[in-house]
Amino acid sequence: MDLFFLRHGEAEPHAASDTERRLTHRGESDVVGVIESRRGELAAVDLIVTSPYRRAMQTAKIAAQTLDFEGELLVTEQLEPGAQAQALFEFIETLDVKALLLVTHQPLVGHVLSLLSGDNHWLVTGTANLVALQTQAPVPGFADVCWAQFPG
Repeated sequence: MDLFFLRHGEAEPHAASDTERRLTHRGESDVVGVIESRRGELAAVDLIVTSPYRRAMQTAKIAAQTLDFEGELLVTEQLEPGAQAQALFEFIETLDVKALLLVTHQPLVGHVLSLLSGDNHWLVTGTANLVALQTQAPVPGFADVCWAQFPG
């Protein structure tokens, strides 16, 4: 299974609520840039799953448009910032896909990448960072990091 974790792009610092923060122009541009840079590797994506937060939804839509992805976006609370890694792993197990793009937030993405790869280096994962993992199943310590793409 190929898992592509994408942290949302840079977002405005304030909004009526954290869930409503929008991407900045730079955030939008950064997302387009990282997706374009890995367009070939992402061509096999079967499903795009996103957090319901506005900035993640915007990021997922930009990724889908950039990839000419024609499927629907799946939205889940399992990708919210405070979600539990084990619940996300169980959710991923229910999906019948070979390649999955997951759009999420810190601290969840850093925690999940660190757990799956066994490398705490990923605890700090910046905005619009895209990390590719390969694994037989989402089990801590059993994923290989294939590559990472950063903005700029």
